[in-house]
Amino acid sequence: MKLNVFPNFDELASQCLELLRQTFPKLGTHDGIMLAGGKTPLEIYRRAAAENLSTAGKLFLSDERYVPFTDPQSNYRSIAPFFPTLGRVPTELPIEAAAQAFCEYLSRMQSVPLGLLGLGADGHTASLFTLQDAAFRNGRLAVPVIKTEKPDRISVTPVLLRRIEKIIILATGEEKKAIIQTLLENSETIPAGAALAGHPNVEVWTDNRGQALTFAKFAKVKA
Repeated sequence: MKLNVFPNFDELASQCLELLRQTFPKLGTHDGIMLAGGKTPLEIYRRAAAENLSTAGKLFLSDERYVPFTDPQSNYRSIAPFFPTLGRVPTELPIEAAAQAFCEYLSRMQSVPLGLLGLGADGHTASLFTLQDAAFRNGRLAVPVIKTEKPDRISVTPVLLRRIEKIIILATGEEKKAIIQTLLENSETIPAGAALAGHPNVEVWTDNRGQALTFAKFAKVKA
């Protein structure tokens, strides 16, 4: 796992946008890119939309809240205005059926060259909040995640993550410093690290300049 440290979020967003520029045109109709939900990547998506960046491939979410797609909490609602062809998890179905439909959608992809993920301060990624969530689930590509604090979620699994050629974890802000340390040094103690264990091409992108000094053996510092 590599760490890329950017001087600020603007530069990180610019480099991520460049990665999308390079990847989108290469996708065929049976290829895909995974997009992270949450607030961190929205500025990147906004910039992509401003350039009318589009692809013949499929765009899909790493996870979705089990709410109507019109709900303010919906990742689809937040991201679809930037990417109108974004695949939607059918949350109008019972949650198990919705997860199965998402599995079937994902199974039709021949390749996924790139995936974006977030990283929570608690160590979760996608909607894999516990080590049990991050365990392999009988080959399934997506699963329902039942939470004590609602809403429930539907998330991709480590099985799907293993199929992605390159994964970028976007972990910005001072509040992510401690969990980045854990991810780099004791990865399998947190869901994000357990879910990505053994993946050959994972990079953590952060705008926290202090990370470069703390983790010199992992870090590549961007000017």
